[in-house]
Order: sequence, then structure tokens, then C-alpha cells
Amino acid sequence: MGNSFKIGRVFGIDVKVHWTFFLLLIVFGYFAYHSSGSIAATLITVGLILALFVFVLLHEFGHSLVAQRIGIEIPDITLLPLGGLARMKSMPERPLDEVKIAIAGPLVNVVLAAIFFGLSLLFGGGMPASGFVLGVGQTGEILTYLALTNVILALFNLIPAFPMDGGRVLRGLLATRLGNVRATEISASIGQFFAFLFFVGGIMTGRFLLALIAVFIFFGAGGEAQMVRQRETMRGLSVADVMGSRRRTETVSPYHTFGQVLDAVIHGYQEDFPVVDEDGTLVGMITRNEILAAAHSPDRYSTVRDLMRTDFPTITPEADLFQEGQRLLQESGMRAIPVVDSSGELVGMLTIEDIGQANLLRDVDHRKGF
Repeated sequence: MGNSFKIGRVFGIDVKVHWTFFLLLIVFGYFAYHSSGSIAATLITVGLILALFVFVLLHEFGHSLVAQRIGIEIPDITLLPLGGLARMKSMPERPLDEVKIAIAGPLVNVVLAAIFFGLSLLFGGGMPASGFVLGVGQTGEILTYLALTNVILALFNLIPAFPMDGGRVLRGLLATRLGNVRATEISASIGQFFAFLFFVGGIMTGRFLLALIAVFIFFGAGGEAQMVRQRETMRGLSVADVMGSRRRTETVSPYHTFGQVLDAVIHGYQEDFPVVDEDGTLVGMITRNEILAAAHSPDRYSTVRDLMRTDFPTITPEADLFQEGQRLLQESGMRAIPVVDSSGELVGMLTIEDIGQANLLRDVDHRKGF
């Protein structure tokens, strides 16, 4: 989502648009004009595409507002050419909460469909015979299309193809009886089966957008199943649990030269270093990326102060390893983040390698009978 930009903020949620969304408008606008030669038909087509994505945005707000009521933070919603994505800071712990969140989006489209069907009747709406791009010209027909668009959005999202909404509803219902991991594995397998059908159908009928959606569903289902297994592995573990056996964290000062840091990387076991000043206060981080960038720079003797980053997250030893530790590592894109105690004193670092130790810790616990 790094190539997205913010267009507004509603209910405490940032609304973003990915730049590739505008390519979609250009493509549809081009084909509309090429087919009809009419500026009016082109504008109507582009307007209908924009309306579709307004409905997608409202769909995502349906998910997001229910999630907020449950207590889950939603930082942003991003519009993409293939739909929308509401980013949740954490996943619902109770299966029925997931069902509520998942069903809320399609319900928004059902309500919108009813509204637009009602309006279309008032304006004498009907289905034009000449198709979506060329034939929409009257108010009633446009309203009918908007209603049908919401019906299609609701029905398509309710297909039990995890991680789509229908698949999440299925996963939530199965989890009440089978547990989260097993329910996710079953739902992901069903989702990948549907993805295979979508892909074959899309290729055979020339609907390559459907085939592309199938690819995202297939890999999305597998990726989320892996994430759930990892979350269950880390359940109950804190940051301190995976730091206990680590060696002492090496630090550098803002006045170290690049040559000194590079020497520490070559002869030590760390690649990322907390930067602390004379009184031990954490003032920055210098990471492997900064060190590699400096290695290819003509200014090879810059100080750490010139190279370090100051926009970095920190975490406490008591923090949940999955909900906070792994999330912060993923969101920051860093390989290591400083761990500080309640007084702000540096006590170590949480690294990607530490996350990998969680599986080993669980295996040891199971062998001990815990």
C-alpha cells in the first residue's frame, strides 16, 4: 500500500486510493469512447465506475464500523483496482465477532440495492438492451444499473471463498465448533478451490479480471491460513519470552563513524543497532539498510547521527508477541525494533529471528507437558 495517497478521513479512518485505480478509469474510459465515439457515453461509463467504487468504499465502512464497535482499530481503507481493503490492527478473537464484521459489508450493499431499486421504479427504470457502456442514458436505467451493481457486490462477496466475506462467515461459524486453526484450514481449502474454478472460468471465457481476482483469492487464502497458524503458535507469548536467551544488545553512539559501525557488522552478530547518547537515552536506530546505503556512498566516513533513523517504533518486554511485536515489525519494515522498559530504558531488541523462535519455544513446552 506504499503507493497510496490519502483523500480524506471519516469516522477516524483514513481513506486512501492506490495510484493504479486511475489506470482503471483510463482503460474503461478509452474503451467506452472507442466503442461509442460519444463523450457523453464515456463520461457516464467513468461515472458508473466511480459509483461502483463508492459502493465498495461503503461496503468496507460496513466492515470497519462494526469492527470498531467490537474494539478493533481500523487505521485506513484503501481503494484498489480490484476492490477495497480495510486494514485491521488486530483480528477478532471471538468467531461470532468475525461473522458480524464479515456480514456487515454485504448488508450495506443489500440496503443500497433496495434504495436504488426503489428510486428506479419512481423514474420508470428498465434494462437497456444495448449494454452497459453504450445504452445507459436515462435516469431510471442508470438507477437500475446501480441497484444491480450492489446486488452483484453482495452476492459475489458472499461466495464462501475465503478470504472473501462469505469465506470469513464460513470460517467464523466453523470456528465455533472446530477451533480457529482447523476452521481456517478448511475455509482456505474451499477458498482455493473456488479460486481455481474462477481462474479456469476466467481464462476460458476471456474474463481475465476474474482470473486475476482468482489469483489473489488463492494466495490470500494460503497466506491467511499460515498467519492464523502462526498466531496460535505465538498465543500467550510475550516479547520477553523470545528475548531471554539472546546475547547482549550492542549499541552505538551518534558520534561513531560509519567505518566503526561497518566493522561491528563484519565482526559481530548484529546488523541493526540502537543509537544511544552519553546518558544512555535511546535517540535512534541505524539499520542494515542505512549501513548498506552508506557503503555505496562516496561519503564513507559519515557519523551515525547523519545516517540513523529517528522514526522508529519501540515495544515493551510485556507486549504480546503476535498482536504487537510481529505487527510492529511488519508495519515498520524493520528487521529489529528496540525493546524499552516502563522508564524508557533500552533493555534489548526484538528481531525477525526472535519471531521465528516462537515455534521452537512451543515445541519445547509441548515436550515438557505444558
